[in-house]
Amino acid sequence: MATKLTPEQLADESRYRLILKLSYNDIPGFVLRYLSRKNRITFFFWLSSLFFLLLAIHPTIEFFSVHPGIQIIALYGFYGLVAFPILLIPVHEGIHALFFLLAGAKSITVGANFRDMFFYVTAHRSPVRRKDFTRLALAPFVLISAGLWVAAWMVSGYLSWSLYLTLFAHATMCAGDFAMLSFYRQYEDREIITYDDVEEKAAYFFLEEEG
Repeated sequence: MATKLTPEQLADESRYRLILKLSYNDIPGFVLRYLSRKNRITFFFWLSSLFFLLLAIHPTIEFFSVHPGIQIIALYGFYGLVAFPILLIPVHEGIHALFFLLAGAKSITVGANFRDMFFYVTAHRSPVRRKDFTRLALAPFVLISAGLWVAAWMVSGYLSWSLYLTLFAHATMCAGDFAMLSFYRQYEDREIITYDDVEEKAAYFFLEEEG
């Protein structure tokens, strides 16, 4: 098992190199920049989002063909694109927090940027290695997507359609997680260690020097 690091140890420039200090205020631009990169991570994200969108579009066409009424479509569309995704926010962030705990992180907090409409979980000054970060970044997407897909398959009618819409909406909510993994992708096969400083409202990313 890898030795648990501290921020003080990461300050040793002979062993670790700071490659990014990311202010929380700069996260929206960071997400757009790294989701636009062409790599396996972004390809999977965009393909999954498109697939989930197509799953939702098919029953939409069917519902319009039988004329269920615009009010019914608007109501269940609201459930799928607004209400259910909002209810999933604490679940999504809770999964992140759980995987932070499993990685041995301490001082876990949840934050929000209402101006740019995003939420985040941080572990104050608790360094996390690449493998653990990958797990905690992907966990909400994998677990919630699987749960929604099973639920949509088990129910029927408008509720099933709402859940397929939520499946797509939640995938878009994972954009920040995939942007982080896209950033990691440019340092493939290298060890990256990251930690957050809640007081500074910034995340630090270090590359472990080889040799």
